[in-house]
Amino acid sequence: MVEEVAEKVYHVDVLEGIENGIVSAYILDFDDVAIIDPGPAAGYKNILKALDELEIEKRRVKYLVATHIHIDHSGNCGHLVKELPEAKVIVHPKGAKHLIDPERLWVSSKSVLGPIADLYEKPLPVPESRVMKVEDMERIDLGGDVLLCMHAPGHTAHHVAYYLESSKILFPSDAAGVYTHKTLLPATPPPFELDQALKSLEKLMELDVKFVAFTHFGAAENGKLLKRAYDKLVRWAKIAEEVVKEGGDHSDMFKRLMNEDEDVKGLAEKYQGSDTALGHVLVNIFGMLDYVRRKQT
Repeated sequence: MVEEVAEKVYHVDVLEGIENGIVSAYILDFDDVAIIDPGPAAGYKNILKALDELEIEKRRVKYLVATHIHIDHSGNCGHLVKELPEAKVIVHPKGAKHLIDPERLWVSSKSVLGPIADLYEKPLPVPESRVMKVEDMERIDLGGDVLLCMHAPGHTAHHVAYYLESSKILFPSDAAGVYTHKTLLPATPPPFELDQALKSLEKLMELDVKFVAFTHFGAAENGKLLKRAYDKLVRWAKIAEEVVKEGGDHSDMFKRLMNEDEDVKGLAEKYQGSDTALGHVLVNIFGMLDYVRRKQT
C-alpha cells in the first residue's frame, strides 16, 4: 500500500480497494509530518492505515496539505482532523471557506462529477481553527526539508502547487495534468482558464525538479514532463477551437483526441469499463470547450 518515492517521502494509493490507481497522496515523514492531497472522503481510512504502516504517531502529523478543494484532493480532511489532533489543513485563501462549510462544494461536485462524486463520498466540515491559509511563495519548515507553496491558478482559482526544496520534488497536482501509466492528459474541468494555467506551468518549470509527484497518479522522474504538460494544453486548446468553429460538441472532440492524442487513446484502452477514469477525460473535454466558448463571446 505504501511506496517510497524518495527518502522520507511515501506514496499512498488513497482509494486502494475501492478504485485502484486513481488518487495518490504523499506522506512527508519529516520532524513535522505533512500529507499532500489526502484525497477523497472514501479513502480516509487508507491514509490512517498508511500512517500505521510507517509507524507514524497521529500527533506527529502537523499538516494536511490541500492543493485545492476539489473533493478528490481534500474531501477527507474533515474526517482526518478528527483523527489527527495536531493537524492543520493548508489551503489557498480562496478555498478555505469551502473546507469550513463544504455544502456548496458538494452540490457543485455532484453536478459536475455525477456518480463519481458518490464514489468519492461527501466531505465533512473542517473546523475554522484547523484551517491554515497560505500565500504565494510562503515556505513551511518541516524540520528536515522546506515546503514551498506556489499559487498556481488555471485548473481552479484556488490551486496551490508545492515544492519540497531539498528533495527537489514537485507536487503540482492538477496544474500539470493527469499522469497514468506514462500517459499525460490535461486536467481542465470547468471553469478552466487556459492563460492562467500556462503561466502557472511556466512558473513551475523554473524550478529544479527531480521528481514530479502527481495526485493522479504516482511519481515520475521529471525529464520533460512539465514541458510535455504545457505543450499538451496548447494542443488541446487548438483542437477545441477547431471543434467549436465547426459546431461540434464533446463527442466530436473526444473522437479527435482518440485519433490525434496517443495518450487519450492509450488511457481509454487501459481503463475501458472504468467510469471514473473515462469520466475524468470527458469532464476535462467539457472544461476546455467551455473555455473556448467563453473566450469567443
